[in-house]
Amino acid sequence: MDLASPAVRVSAAVADTAEDAGAATVDAALPTEAATADPAAAVEPAECVDDPMKYAPRDKIEEKRNVGIRISVAHLRGTGGSDFEGKAAVLRGVREKNLLAKCLPCVFGERDFVAYGEATRYVVVKGDNCFVFLEENDPSPLYAIPLHDKTASVEDPANPEGTSLTISPTFRNMSKDDLDTILLKYENGKIAYQFTFNKQDGSDLAARFLSVVNSLKSSGTVGDRTSSVVYAQKVARTKQKFQPADVNEKC
Repeated sequence: MDLASPAVRVSAAVADTAEDAGAATVDAALPTEAATADPAAAVEPAECVDDPMKYAPRDKIEEKRNVGIRISVAHLRGTGGSDFEGKAAVLRGVREKNLLAKCLPCVFGERDFVAYGEATRYVVVKGDNCFVFLEENDPSPLYAIPLHDKTASVEDPANPEGTSLTISPTFRNMSKDDLDTILLKYENGKIAYQFTFNKQDGSDLAARFLSVVNSLKSSGTVGDRTSSVVYAQKVARTKQKFQPADVNEKC
């Protein structure tokens, strides 16, 4: 096997002593005159050659600005408070089943159901609109529901509507005893929304929501026209466009 040759011995390293260069010195700074600058020359005001918004997509700009409009729960309360607020599972009504599904539920499936926690929202009624937030401290609602064209009624859990959903079902696909469901219906009887309230969040939430909605329908008024109500209605007109798709939309 080939091996490398051993390293050659060398002498120890040596270095010359550094020469003394003496202490470093710095000359004093010389005085100079203060800096001066000539004033900017006056010019005529700028003028647009053409309208800069002439070819701008005004509808898109306006739409983007409207989408960004915000109102929090605190702003909805204003100085006079909200008409109603609390947690609820909020859902659209489902499409009406065909004749076979009604006659043979064991074959075509039972009622649709959703867990309460999946659909829980924070709702605030102000004026004649219901604002639906994901959480109470959100800066803006997900959407708004107009109430002037709807009536509210309590759903009988033992005999539920065919186009509603069961929330957190127990035995026989019925909702738990601590849940109360209020149905918002169009004038033609179809379900627009259902609101399910948990009694643990307040035993009278469902009753108060029912009373507020139906009082708007009977009186046809929205109470005092405070600044918070006026602004809430302005926001609602935009947020109504973001409602979930409605399979039971009124004709």
